[in-house]
Amino acid sequence: MKFALAGAAGLLLIVFAQAQTDSAEQPQFEVAVIKPSASQFRGSTFYNPTPDRFQFDNVTIKELIAYAYGVREFQIEGASGWLNSDRYDILAKPEGRITGENAGEMVQNLLAERLNLKVHEDTKEMSVFALVESKGGAKLHDSTGRGEPIAHNGYGHMTGRHLTMENLTSMLAAQVERPVIDKTGITGQFDIRLEWVPEDSTETGPSIFTAVQEQLGLKLESERAPVQIVVIDHVERPSDN
Repeated sequence: MKFALAGAAGLLLIVFAQAQTDSAEQPQFEVAVIKPSASQFRGSTFYNPTPDRFQFDNVTIKELIAYAYGVREFQIEGASGWLNSDRYDILAKPEGRITGENAGEMVQNLLAERLNLKVHEDTKEMSVFALVESKGGAKLHDSTGRGEPIAHNGYGHMTGRHLTMENLTSMLAAQVERPVIDKTGITGQFDIRLEWVPEDSTETGPSIFTAVQEQLGLKLESERAPVQIVVIDHVERPSDN
């Protein structure tokens, strides 16, 4: 599952898209400017692509690699030092039509060209969470009609409309920083609202694990499973524009 994020000032709007199918063409950016970010904002902002603009603000290279290969940051090995700390602003113009299906490959090609990035994919057994129904059964609200999944995944809360279980597990994985595997067997689309108190908050309230069980009627159970990872073989700082 690849995804694009849109937002500003820390508000991230997630628009889900299916992973790209094989294509004979190699999608490219017509022009791309990569420069160190001067932002004082801690988070990264990913904008939904348009025919004329593809933009990331205040993003780390590790975040870009995760975006490009459709994985979470904890699924990347060999990323340390400046890959986690240096932040960049990227503004690019797509060559041809950009979609949720080819955006990741465009970024892969950009990283290979400008950072001489070389990676290989592997699998590694690691701790994961299985998402299952709790004893009382799921408390999910069916969406009215069908539509494109869209959601906000924030600090201590997430909301979404027309979400599938695959979308939900992806959002939960971003919060618990561990792969989440859907074992509910539940199909369809749902409107979801989830609120909890993050671990680093001084407020009192339910943890995300308690909130998932009480508010969604689901449960996160720890187990181990093989997980896809991306291993960095070589990478250089971005070349001059």
